[in-house]
Amino acid sequence: MSKIQELSETMKVNMKKILKRTLLILVGLIVAILVVGGAVRLIDGRSPQAIIVSHSLPQRTMEDYEEGKGDKTDKSTVEIPEGVTFPREMRQYRVGNMQVFHMEAQDDSKPILLYIHGGAYLNNFEKLHWQAMAEWAESTGCGLVAPNYPLLYRYTASDAHPLMMQLYQQLVKQYSAKRIIIMGDSAGGGFTLALAQQVCSSNSLDLPCRLILISPWVDVLGADDAIQEKDTFLNAEVLRHVGSDWAGSIDPRDPMISPLYGDMQSLPPTDLFTGTWEIFYTDVVKTYDKMKSAGVEARLHVAEKMGHVYPLWPCPEGSAARKEISKIIMQ
Repeated sequence: MSKIQELSETMKVNMKKILKRTLLILVGLIVAILVVGGAVRLIDGRSPQAIIVSHSLPQRTMEDYEEGKGDKTDKSTVEIPEGVTFPREMRQYRVGNMQVFHMEAQDDSKPILLYIHGGAYLNNFEKLHWQAMAEWAESTGCGLVAPNYPLLYRYTASDAHPLMMQLYQQLVKQYSAKRIIIMGDSAGGGFTLALAQQVCSSNSLDLPCRLILISPWVDVLGADDAIQEKDTFLNAEVLRHVGSDWAGSIDPRDPMISPLYGDMQSLPPTDLFTGTWEIFYTDVVKTYDKMKSAGVEARLHVAEKMGHVYPLWPCPEGSAARKEISKIIMQ
């Protein structure tokens, strides 16, 4: 055998040893990650991903509030973020000055999901909203209507609510109300409940077939201060100021602003999602209790040690909640 051949064989042997060693290291790392992740879940009760998410969310301070108050940046037009795709064509139109995204259902047997996004009535759609909506559209075949409703500080509730009612009236004319589900998270969850209460009181509009409320903000002056130290995202003091700003000239405890104080009679079946470590937890439970007392077919989904809008989080707990919501949409 020539020296070149010997060298070649030696290199092959060395490469095999390196590959074997690398594979063993990778396997060891994977095992270590699984072991550590399992240990974290056993000790803390949450997945490592959920812990990371909960501590990566920015919490607004009163200084942030004072600095941002009165900012009248135009938020009336947004785009779907890059990397988020929907299974069917997403068209856009406007109801008054409100931008609306609209995707048809897979077929006429599928529901139409009217999604009202959260963001403390200050912030527009986040990428997590779009990703969750795309996931539900793909897994259920539902249609999707996502309004970019007027936000602070150009507008207040008195500007947004008439446009949302107008949009709902259009949808009821286009589709059977029995196909329409209204879902919202955080401020959008509160808006969802307030809109449903308005529809109930109108006596001229058919109710949607279901409501899905994710960590709904149902009392803009509420929130449980005893949970504040556990909530790494929401700041109760800031939210009470923002809630008053959103109310404008309306009483903050008016059901249009704080639907916890509204009439729960005749509401459609409702699913409420909340985490025990969010300051809205107590108000969400109160809302559920009022619904049950009023005879509403309501279900409360509680996740221990989870924070605000956890069903949208990129973690196992969030994924499980989104799958549960998919099942609810397909009921």
